Amino acid sequence: MYFKTLSEKLRILILLLPVLASCSYKEPAAIPFYGISDVPGSAQEFYALSKESVSGLISPDKPKNLSYSLAVPAAIGGNSSLELEYHFAGLGEGGMVPTGNPVSYQLVLELNGNAAWELPRDASFLGIETRPRRIRYSVPLPAEPLRTLGLRLEKTGTSGIDVQFQLDSLGIIKRWYGFTLEQDKSGPPVLKATPFVFSRDNALVIDIPVAFRFAGAIALQAAFGDVPAGEKVFVQAGPVRYEWSVRPREITLPPGAFPLETFPLGISGAPLSLVLDAAPVRPFPLEPAPADPGLILGINQEAWRDRRFEVFRWERFPSILIFDTADYAIQDRLLKRLAFFTEKAGFRGRLAPDEEIAELHGWNAHDYRAEDLAHFFEAARAQNFPLLSEERELGAILEAAGILVRTGAGAYAAGQGAIISISRESADYLRSMFMAHEGFHGIFFIDEEFRAFSSRRWETLPRLAKNFILSYFDYQHYDLKDQYLMVNEFMAHILQQPSSRAGVYFGETLAGRIDESSWRRTVLPPKDEAAGNWPELAAAFTAEANAFSSYVNRRWNLAAGRVWQVSVRKAP
Repeated sequence: MYFKTLSEKLRILILLLPVLASCSYKEPAAIPFYGISDVPGSAQEFYALSKESVSGLISPDKPKNLSYSLAVPAAIGGNSSLELEYHFAGLGEGGMVPTGNPVSYQLVLELNGNAAWELPRDASFLGIETRPRRIRYSVPLPAEPLRTLGLRLEKTGTSGIDVQFQLDSLGIIKRWYGFTLEQDKSGPPVLKATPFVFSRDNALVIDIPVAFRFAGAIALQAAFGDVPAGEKVFVQAGPVRYEWSVRPREITLPPGAFPLETFPLGISGAPLSLVLDAAPVRPFPLEPAPADPGLILGINQEAWRDRRFEVFRWERFPSILIFDTADYAIQDRLLKRLAFFTEKAGFRGRLAPDEEIAELHGWNAHDYRAEDLAHFFEAARAQNFPLLSEERELGAILEAAGILVRTGAGAYAAGQGAIISISRESADYLRSMFMAHEGFHGIFFIDEEFRAFSSRRWETLPRLAKNFILSYFDYQHYDLKDQYLMVNEFMAHILQQPSSRAGVYFGETLAGRIDESSWRRTVLPPKDEAAGNWPELAAAFTAEANAFSSYVNRRWNLAAGRVWQVSVRKAP
């Protein structure tokens, strides 16, 4: 291009100056940018690429876009999100956007000049009718480095009031999905939320595209207020549905509770908060995973941290540990010698060598209080007895949990709590019954009032029924001289199945076993030959089951045959 005069050259240059200045503008933004402490490059300076971007304010009279660049492209990687904190203000009286008055703008975020996200103006997408004071919205970051980001406020209609948008801060955080509402005494709440969460059919749904899912195991936490009467709380994860028997204040679904095809994930009951994030890494075996017994029954075994067994902490009763073993052989290596030491007639208080008990049956499920565990491990320490490696591992788990403690001389003493154990080798119906049986043992160990109630029921049990159950316990090789053990086993046998089945279990199944012994059958009352059962026993133990079930329901909202609050079902 050729210019005829110097004045013409100067005129063209003057016209280009604003454009050149706009393209080259780069100043530190006056907006905080924070990062993850253990992610290099996530916290750094970033720059405003226009004057309006320095303060982060967009007004209707200056509908400029906000644009920023990072000092160094942030190669954040997976499982990270960009969190934006912002608020809207109306231009009318008071500055706040009036609730119920539609805002005629949408806010759009662009990452690296292409990925676009619409940011919420309120909580209506969650089915919550509130206009928050501030919003913290977290969008998942792609695997590519984050270089630039832009924000624009677009008018979508002619109705509604004009607003101004203020960006308060930006930061890189660990990825999560869901929402929380943080109440503020001074005014409306602060909304923290993410994409892919929305209200549908009176439930909240999380439906994450494959590209934005977590790399690794996930966990879900939710908190509830008062749930309307008759409305059940459930979580549906793909083909699996978890139902709570009573209104929970908080729920947790640990790793392994989610099937391979988790999404869409739905949750009912109008939660006050809902957080789906990467599951915490808990060191095995010294940090048991908290869970409800109902979840333990249905949890995916492939999610165990060790293929031999998993250790859980009962969420409702955290001083009780629950072991789930891959098979009876592993359970025996952990607990068989302990069973003989604490409960088996002829072995109690003695550390039997492996060869003596190798061909003898222990139990298919187990329960032990802190006092008996301390006696066992102290006897082994004092005698320098050669325990199995699994038994030594068990001792370390118990000590870490505070169930065992060490004295100044290094001796073992009882701490607080108990353990129970079931096995995957048991059939599903037996696992449920064993979990109820052993679970009520665990509560018995830690609750004095429950022990007192059980003792009163034992003392008032009709003589005929007591003689019968003592004969059965003798048949099982329990030590009948141990009153504590008799009361504990009486209670657990009563509560291991629903009260509606107690009559058949005691008046037919167990009585039938006793009847097979010519010398034991003397404890049986007259049999109803036509019905094939012993009605006096059925009536006596049904009465006990109803009394016990009423008690545990009043105390803990549990029931005969159920120590869990969560039931696992197939999705409808």
